[in-house]
Amino acid sequence: MLRRFEFKDARSYKFWEITVEGTSFTVRYGKVGTDGSTSTKSYPTEEKAQAEAEKKIKSKTKKGYAEVATSSAAASKKSSKADAAAEWAVRADKLQAAGDPWGQRIAIFDQWEAAKGAGKRKWKKQLKELDEEHGEHFYGAALQELMADKLFEKVGRFEWKHGYVVRARIGAPEYDHEGPKPEAVLDALLQSPAATYLEDLILGLPAFDDTNYSDMITSLSKAKLEHLEKLFIGEFSYPDDTEISWVHVGDIAKAVKGAPNLRTLRVRGGGVSMKSFEHDKLQRLEVESGGLPSAGLIGFAKAKLPELTHVSLWLGRDNYGGSTNISDLDALWKTKAMPKLVHLGLQNSEMQDAIASALAQAPLLKQLSSVDMSMGTMRAEGAQALIDNAKNFEHLKSLKLDDNFIPYNLHATMKKALGSMLHIGRQESPEDWGDGELYYYTSVGE
Repeated sequence: MLRRFEFKDARSYKFWEITVEGTSFTVRYGKVGTDGSTSTKSYPTEEKAQAEAEKKIKSKTKKGYAEVATSSAAASKKSSKADAAAEWAVRADKLQAAGDPWGQRIAIFDQWEAAKGAGKRKWKKQLKELDEEHGEHFYGAALQELMADKLFEKVGRFEWKHGYVVRARIGAPEYDHEGPKPEAVLDALLQSPAATYLEDLILGLPAFDDTNYSDMITSLSKAKLEHLEKLFIGEFSYPDDTEISWVHVGDIAKAVKGAPNLRTLRVRGGGVSMKSFEHDKLQRLEVESGGLPSAGLIGFAKAKLPELTHVSLWLGRDNYGGSTNISDLDALWKTKAMPKLVHLGLQNSEMQDAIASALAQAPLLKQLSSVDMSMGTMRAEGAQALIDNAKNFEHLKSLKLDDNFIPYNLHATMKKALGSMLHIGRQESPEDWGDGELYYYTSVGE
């Protein structure tokens, strides 16, 4: 979402804009009436990107910048909202004329959403009466039965619009939960008429003592989710809920087959594979893992994703399932199946030196505008490869190398060779266990 701020005094009239997209944000700034300058920053998680964006906004408002909205944007938003409301009213009328209770549900739900005070209570009562009469028609028998359980809302949290579920978060709430199982809730929801217009689906842990998503992915593979745009498999905190490498995800290509309009796929956990991965609309892919199997990386390298613009893969450590090697990326370096890819994140990796050397010579590099190799074990070898091939990277807007092991004595040389695109940030120091060896670890492992 774009937010614009302006500052005006006797000497200047400036603007500052920020757009947050996934794990990065883009800032545009300058004098009002000019195109200004643009910069992009990336972060390990969406939460971190949003938090840093809010800090920037707070800093600007303290300096006197005020948020503004263009009249064209406001008018467009108002017009779009009115058109959507009219479309749903027509849909409700047609369904009612055909004798389908969904028409009445849509009409009553929209009245309830618009009402206030006593009016809201009136429409809520009518919705309840309608559900009592036609609940199975609206929800399906399985979901209706699960929703009757007093512990249901601890497992499934739904957001509704026009009487349909548009956003859902499903997951085990605690270790000793005795209510409905998340797998059963997901399966029932995906078969329910109420999920016809589902747009955003978030899957927490299936259980705290059995962190395997195989049943959930099987349910997803059988579903028809025409309106789903966002899917997050693995929404949990690590290490508080569980260790990231203890979670088995499975084949994410299988999970998205029934969602032809999916735009964003985010995955957290281990055991991630991508068999015959093809999708016509996917734009963003983020895989956070303490150890990505070789099959997962090869699967992505060979994927056919014509609309993909942003990918972030955490490769992880070999002792936590990260069995990748540099040859797994051979197909990616020369791929023609991701023509719109502009951001490549190969992060949290033990082979960052080899990745830096290979990427420097890869045909893929020419189409990229930003690269993220943070959180890994890059040392002098990888840093020198970037210095020696600096001209191949000069078109990039951002090259992120934070949280590696790049020796301090190379920082100045790197900054001189690579310029303002370089984000080197804080670097780690190897562990010394007193056995004569130094140990280098990725930021996220177990």
